Amino acid sequence: MSVDFPPNTEFLDLWQEKMFLGREFLTWLWLTSEMDNRFPGPGGSAVELTFERKLVLETGLGQNRSQVVCQNPDHDWTEAFVALGVYKTVTRAIVRLRTDVFECCLSLPADTLSPQSVKIVTGAEFTDDDEAPLNQAGHFLNQVSLVSQVKTIIDVLYRHFLTLRLSDDWTAKELPRLRDFLEPKMTVPVS
Repeated sequence: MSVDFPPNTEFLDLWQEKMFLGREFLTWLWLTSEMDNRFPGPGGSAVELTFERKLVLETGLGQNRSQVVCQNPDHDWTEAFVALGVYKTVTRAIVRLRTDVFECCLSLPADTLSPQSVKIVTGAEFTDDDEAPLNQAGHFLNQVSLVSQVKTIIDVLYRHFLTLRLSDDWTAKELPRLRDFLEPKMTVPVS
């Protein structure tokens, strides 16, 4: 016997009301990574972060939603900068993370900030000689640990963003810094 529970409208309303934070975070993270791609990571370690190949920017919801998908392997984000000028924010991106221990690529959606399609590029190396079940289990556990570290890095970066966003430094320092960086990039070149 299955029981259908009505959706918790309070939770859904709260989620929709706060959804902008994920979009602001990804937009801030992208712009900040364009200026300096090194961020403080867990335990004071350094994390290098770059946005690669694809950015999705949107404005509005439902039928009023307008989306721009920028696919660019050369990091020329001209179209994305112009989209910012018409109030679009980043809703999904392909991100590359590098730490002292590993490097990975992942897709990061603004609505959940849960890393998706995580591909570990470098980390503990295993060879074909590692076919034994115990070695396979060790490799699997290592991959799980690295994905967990990726989630921790995203959490640390989000906490850093929220601390900044809720401080007086947001309007006094961060917004002017972002405007100075964006202003020359948001103009559409005339051909």
